Amino acid sequence: MGGLNLETAKGFRKGGAHGPIVSVESPEQSRLLGALSYEQPLRMPPTGKLSDAEIADVRRWVEMGAPWPEAPADAADGGSTLWSFQPVKKPAVPAVQDIAWARNDVDRFLLAKMEEQGLEPVPPADKLTWLRRATFDLIGLPPTPAEMDAFLADKTEGAYEAVVERLLASPRYGERWGRHWLDVARYADSTGADEDHRYPYAWRYRDYVIKAFNDDKPYDRFVQEQIAGDLMPPDDPNARVNAEGIVATGFLALGTKLIAEIDKPKLFYDVVDEQIDTTSKAFLGLTLACARCHDHKFDPLPTTDYYAMASIFASTKQFEDLDGAVVSKLYFRPIAPDEEVAAYEASNKEIADKKAEISKVEGLESKRYRDQHAPRLASYMLAAYQIYSEGGEAAPLAKRDGLEQDVLERMAEYLKPQRERRPQLEAWYAATDATRATAAQQYQESFLATIELRENAEKTWEKEAAAAKAAGKPVPDKPKFFAGDDRFFTEINAAKGPFGLPEEKRDAFYLDESKAALETLRAELKALEDKAPNPPMACAVNEGEIVDQKVLVRGNVHNPGEPVAKRFPIALAGRDQEPITSGSGRLELAHWLGSEHNPLTARVMANRIWQWHFGEGLVRTPNNFGKLGEKPTHPELLDYLAARFVESGWSIKQMHRLLMLSSAYRMSADATPEQREKDQENRYWSRFEPRRLEVEEMRDSLLTLDGSLDLTMGGALMEGQGTDKEFSDARKSLHPDSTKRRTVYLPVRRSNLPTLFSLFDFGDAAISNAQRTQTNVAPQALYMMNSEFVEERAGALASELLKDEALDDAGRVREAYRIVLNRPATADRVDQALSYIAGFPTDGSEDARSLAWTSFCRTLIASNQFLYVN
Repeated sequence: MGGLNLETAKGFRKGGAHGPIVSVESPEQSRLLGALSYEQPLRMPPTGKLSDAEIADVRRWVEMGAPWPEAPADAADGGSTLWSFQPVKKPAVPAVQDIAWARNDVDRFLLAKMEEQGLEPVPPADKLTWLRRATFDLIGLPPTPAEMDAFLADKTEGAYEAVVERLLASPRYGERWGRHWLDVARYADSTGADEDHRYPYAWRYRDYVIKAFNDDKPYDRFVQEQIAGDLMPPDDPNARVNAEGIVATGFLALGTKLIAEIDKPKLFYDVVDEQIDTTSKAFLGLTLACARCHDHKFDPLPTTDYYAMASIFASTKQFEDLDGAVVSKLYFRPIAPDEEVAAYEASNKEIADKKAEISKVEGLESKRYRDQHAPRLASYMLAAYQIYSEGGEAAPLAKRDGLEQDVLERMAEYLKPQRERRPQLEAWYAATDATRATAAQQYQESFLATIELRENAEKTWEKEAAAAKAAGKPVPDKPKFFAGDDRFFTEINAAKGPFGLPEEKRDAFYLDESKAALETLRAELKALEDKAPNPPMACAVNEGEIVDQKVLVRGNVHNPGEPVAKRFPIALAGRDQEPITSGSGRLELAHWLGSEHNPLTARVMANRIWQWHFGEGLVRTPNNFGKLGEKPTHPELLDYLAARFVESGWSIKQMHRLLMLSSAYRMSADATPEQREKDQENRYWSRFEPRRLEVEEMRDSLLTLDGSLDLTMGGALMEGQGTDKEFSDARKSLHPDSTKRRTVYLPVRRSNLPTLFSLFDFGDAAISNAQRTQTNVAPQALYMMNSEFVEERAGALASELLKDEALDDAGRVREAYRIVLNRPATADRVDQALSYIAGFPTDGSEDARSLAWTSFCRTLIASNQFLYVN
């Protein structure tokens, strides 16, 4: 570019974060920098080359001092122009022409838009279609024949309201709507990622959510409890502990955790990042996590906003032990009064100290065993080569060289070439017959040097720790060595390595005094464990050490930048925020998130409720109310709903009543071609959109066909803690066919979802899932045709029909239609069904008759009319 020095342009972002911005004032500057605005990134030509005019513009820009366009008010002082950042103001209800159609204000907002477009709403659905829609929407189960009969018999206008009230009062309601929230909260019963450790108490959070919906817990309180319920007073003033509040913080605790990550600071801030991402999406509909490495590209969320929030979660206890081992220890919190928690923690310390004593004795014995063999490492390697490479026998080689046979066999197994690359052994494999002895000696010398290095480091630490303790100063951290430090040493020295004590006969190698000491210590440990308190536990968080947070430049935990204070995003909360001067800041964050003055909280949840009833939200990107998200199809209606939501005391059940008793919710899914042409994507809500049953609704409905669904509420269906062998059956999620409990209670192992869940679009439990996809693929149909579970359900229904002696075969067909499809069968359908059953191959036996009826029931179950709600 003609020697143009662009280094002068690098200062526009000092320190890689938030340096001073040069104001752009003149028309010439504005012309030059139009393509550099926040709204429109700089465009490079397809050829990758600048034209002469563009080169002249860049040269002129540099001559001006490389000014950068002023950041919009959005990013600077909270004066955001984003629609979603504006205060919620309840709008006036519009006038409409078709007064008779509108049953409430929701209808008036929709109808006003339709009339502007020359659209008419489709006619209402028939009563049974509405009943099936409402029943699945609120409780996730089909209506029973008795409920269908009662609704059809009730000719009053209050019949619809009575159904809604009955469904809202059902305990099944919380199970259905709690599952919606569990998607948003990315609920699962394991950490996922590498180790996939169980969250053994995750079910308490799931049950809390279900109960909160059943109780119609005010949504602002629901929000606040999930962030800081442990810091809030209990609803019951006589309660000694806010158990429900502690459990509610499972929202923060149950995210994905890569707990075997070696870089522990990175692990910690990855967890913080996951919490910021889920919190901002779930409650604010914002993608704040995009600002971890740089200012948000589109929304008024600078990196300092991100790290101001990170300082809150970084000051929160997330792990029981982050640094003590390669696999960090998860934190589980007792649900008990302070004095019981203190006794529990004291007991845990006694147990941990006793285990440490046992580990010290065992460690000394393991070290003694290793040190016996370490000076002969080279001999073991050379003899092992003769076994795995030349076909030698271990026993005579061990006898010849004075080696232990089992150690030699393990060394040969370890050194034997594998398919994967092992850098720590490449020098050994490269050795020739002439150099192999020298290579073995070098490995031995390196091994002995590592022993000396680690022992010296531990002795130095012991002296420093004793001096610090005597002076009343903090004890320095014990030196840690990980597998990557010296992989050869680690693997040779591992429990199953050549120099590791054989697990199955470990005690046989111990000295007599060590055996006696271990016998005493193990007895003492058992006594401590037997008398240890056993309070109920929760996957939760707690207050942690206060972190003076800094911006981590480019998101790198090892590259701290400028300090940030605990606060909330400036564009939402303004610059004049009350300072957070004590604690983690979670309580203050909870109050801000659950405030009626927060412009996003009510809008986001009102939109979710609309979406879960109508299939799409008024904002069709429910987790993104930022610039890249879609704008609402009906902004005034959204603000009206948000305002009504707050006015109702944040009652979700009141929102159900408002939406479900509208004419909009009664509309049919049957639109004329002209109506579909005018409103192709149904953005004017001129018709109701059919939807496929979600996997929980489908499986639970199948279990209702013969009344076998187990309606027991709550509790755990998963046992144990920790992880399992990578390919063991214990690591798999509970198979859905092995229980008849409602699907919401099936544990979700992130790394091994049940095939049924994946097949029917359950979603990704690793991230906040605002809206499930709906696929229509051949394996779904094959499941309905070939699944043993579906076959069993069809057979069970057929058996129930055949047992009913009050019915003839035509009556059985009609009853099957009512049970499976929740509608009456027409005369033609009855005739077709009877012809099908009569034509089924049979020898006249009862078994053959049962097979015919099972086949008929299965055809109904496999139909779209069963799988879809209109």
